[in-house]
This record gives sequence, C-alpha cells and structure tokens, in this order.
Amino acid sequence: MNERLQLFSQRNPYDLSKSNAVFLRLARESVRFHSGHCPAYHRMLEAQGFQPEDLVSEGDLAKIPVIPTLYLKRNRLFSLPEDKLVIKATSSGTQGAQSQVGFDLNSLLTGVLMMIRFFSCHHIISLLPTNYIILGYEPSRHTQMGAIKTAYHTTRFAPPLHRAYALRDTGTGYELDTEELQKALLRYSRQPFPVRFVGFPSHMFFLANALKENNIHLKLNRHSRILLGGGWKQFSNEEIDREAFFHLIQETLGVERDHCYEFFSAVEHPLPYCKCENGHFHVPIYSRVIIRDVKTL
Repeated sequence: MNERLQLFSQRNPYDLSKSNAVFLRLARESVRFHSGHCPAYHRMLEAQGFQPEDLVSEGDLAKIPVIPTLYLKRNRLFSLPEDKLVIKATSSGTQGAQSQVGFDLNSLLTGVLMMIRFFSCHHIISLLPTNYIILGYEPSRHTQMGAIKTAYHTTRFAPPLHRAYALRDTGTGYELDTEELQKALLRYSRQPFPVRFVGFPSHMFFLANALKENNIHLKLNRHSRILLGGGWKQFSNEEIDREAFFHLIQETLGVERDHCYEFFSAVEHPLPYCKCENGHFHVPIYSRVIIRDVKTL
C-alpha cells in the first residue's frame, strides 16, 4: 500500500502522532508534483524562494507559500489537463466569484476512502434505509457547486429511500420551498424509517422554527441524524446560540443532541472537520492547522 492510501485509510482519523512522518513526506511530494505540473504555482514558489526540499520538519509546513482563497476565485490553477479530471466542483459563489477544483480518479477514490473512515469513526455509516431532507440545493445540470455534490454523496452513507430539497431548481436558478419541505418531513415522520437532515444550518433553523411556529412537535426514528455544514452564509444575521439551536431541534424533531453533527469543509480545502460536544473542531490526520496573522502572511 502506498503512503497516501496508508494515511487516508487509517481507522482513527485523529491519531496525529502516528501520522507526522508520513504527512510530512506526502506534503513534500505534493508540493513537488504541483510545482512540476503547474507553471503558475512553480512561479509562486520561486518568487518566495521556496523548494520542496525545504520541508525537513513539521514546523517547516508554515513556510509553504500561502494561496489566498480570493486568488483561486479569480484564477484557474490546475496541475493536470482538464480531460484527466473525472469530477469538477465550484464554490457557492455567494460573494460573486467561484473557485473551481477538479479531481482525477486516484484523488477521487482516495477521498471516498477518507470519508468512509471518517464517517465510520463518527458512527454515521448505517445500513438502515433512510429518508433525507437536503438543507441545500437540488442537483441540476446548470451548476457544479461542491455543496450540491457533497450533500448528495453524503446520502450514500445510509441507503436513501427519498430525498427532499430545501432549494428547488427552477431551471434558471433556485428558490426556497420551506412549505414543500415541511410536507415531505411530515410524510417521512409517519414512516418507520430514520430521517437524515444534510446541509446548511440556516435552513435547518428555518425548518425547525417553522415547525415550532405551527406547533408541530415530531418524534422521529431514534436513528435519525442531523448533519450540518456550510455555515450560515448570507443568513449570518439570523444565527442563534448553538445550544438554543440544538434545543429547538430536539423540541421540534425529537432528535437528541448527540445525534447532531457540525462539519466544516470547503471546495478549496476539501477535508472534513467535525465539532465535538464542546463546540471545537478537531484536526484530522490528513491536515495540519497553521495560525497566521493576516497582516504578516
């Protein structure tokens, strides 16, 4: 087994101490590959006087030149011909510009293996047939948003019976359809199967709050799960206290606090982070966190 598969297939995704050496070697190999296959990236490294061989210890990771997200939104930066990319994804573009990334077959399969190990660790993989409330966009031919692909593929970790979407495709864009979502949820609640909610916390709040306003209190199957990610985005002014949020979910859906998960990932950084019960994101073995002062990048 090569070292990349060795890292991404580890059963414990938080055992950092056992992954330090292999992570450093893979980081060096990654920088070398992209430098050799992407002229624009090679010029960035040259401008900063950085070479892959400079990565001698874990502390040297901070020396890798930073690529701001805004750069990726304004420039295409690929290390493979586009016909080698089996899947592409874009950021949501809430600020008017989108990043675009692509994965070749090996990268895609490695990512699938990573998610199987990661979700297994958090007890999210299930064989129980499940209904889904997607708190985000309906898949469409006119968009390649990463949030759509992530939500859809998350439904593969418990066999999907049916999917209902908060944001319906109109053919030219999307519109929020909370009323139809409520109808689907009430339909699901009368069935003996778990329900999983996948997507933006803002739409979870809108749905739960609408249930409360209509005096609807459900008791969903005990294997139901809440899987949130993507942030509140343009609805940040409506964000409520975390504990109040989960109390609202339990009150209206009957889903216990320990069955609610909060994730972070990004198109530009497609690795999973999950909050613990204390509200802290924990760093998985596939990543390292470097804290920087934005004034001295």
